[in-house]
Amino acid sequence: MKLVKKLLVVSMLFILGSQLIGCGATGNEDSSDAKKDPITGETYPSQINIGIIEGGPESAILIQENYFSGIDIKVNTVTYSVGTDVNNAVVSGDVDVASFGSSPIALGIANGIDYKAVFVPYVQGGNIEALAVKNGQGISTVADLKGKTIATPFGTTAHYALLNALRLGGLNAEDVTLLDMGGQDIVAAWTRGDIDATYIWSPALDECVKDGTIITNDGELAKQGVLIPEIGVARNEFAEKYPTLVSQYVKALIDTYNLTQENPDQATQAVADWEGITKENAKGQVDDNIWVSGENQLTGDYLGTTEKKGKLAETLKTIADFHQAQGNISKAPDLKAFEDAIDPSFVELALKAK
Repeated sequence: MKLVKKLLVVSMLFILGSQLIGCGATGNEDSSDAKKDPITGETYPSQINIGIIEGGPESAILIQENYFSGIDIKVNTVTYSVGTDVNNAVVSGDVDVASFGSSPIALGIANGIDYKAVFVPYVQGGNIEALAVKNGQGISTVADLKGKTIATPFGTTAHYALLNALRLGGLNAEDVTLLDMGGQDIVAAWTRGDIDATYIWSPALDECVKDGTIITNDGELAKQGVLIPEIGVARNEFAEKYPTLVSQYVKALIDTYNLTQENPDQATQAVADWEGITKENAKGQVDDNIWVSGENQLTGDYLGTTEKKGKLAETLKTIADFHQAQGNISKAPDLKAFEDAIDPSFVELALKAK
């Protein structure tokens, strides 16, 4: 009898265990399926490495609103202070996707960095980046900067904007002293009185305007034909293997666009919280930029379509040509090189998955 009871107990445990294992197996099978890209069949990596740019409003919203939760695998975010550092991280394989400025991306394509432009979160406007000058120096126009010392991170959109601002103000780089500095170093140099002006973005910009004045910005440059888009990119090898993951990243950027349009107050709060600035100072980063919807990505003004690329290629070519004229690169590639570096297919995938 004891033997029978033992057998019954063992049998029950076996059946229960089998059911639990069966349930687990079903989950594992689903998990196993989820670990392979449904388009290519490639087994997913353990994580996707996403580059986040300091002071980027799309970065703030992506993080604060947890929009990366829609990506099928673990997300590892790494914050960089400037886009040139993101370029280096892509080259080393440390970043798979990222959204940052068009100037370092144009330079990256010109220098053969192996990535594709997959999204345009916004075109920079207002004080997203701005030229601030120290108060009390009698500087009220760009022309007044002749002979002054200006800091900016070289190779960034701020650097590109500054050089254009000088040109439009009747100066060139030789008329001023330019220093290559990141945001924190700019604030320190500004506080010490080592620099007279800076072209930079928040949060460094917010610190500088406490005793400084903005004399021009990306919004004013846009009115004069200098367009500076923010661009999402994907490393080619990663994108070819895992198009679904890249499209999920793009979907997160579309969600960011939606929030800026449907609840700009919440988007502004996300920027303020992430950057540690006041909501009032964060407001311009949401309101002043020209945010681009998923559908508009596929128009002629931006990425275009797989069959016919849009004006983004021309914008990147213009930026590269400018850097060639400034001596920052030896030769800018032709337009086709920039067209080839744009891939709208991930937006198309993301829109189908909505």
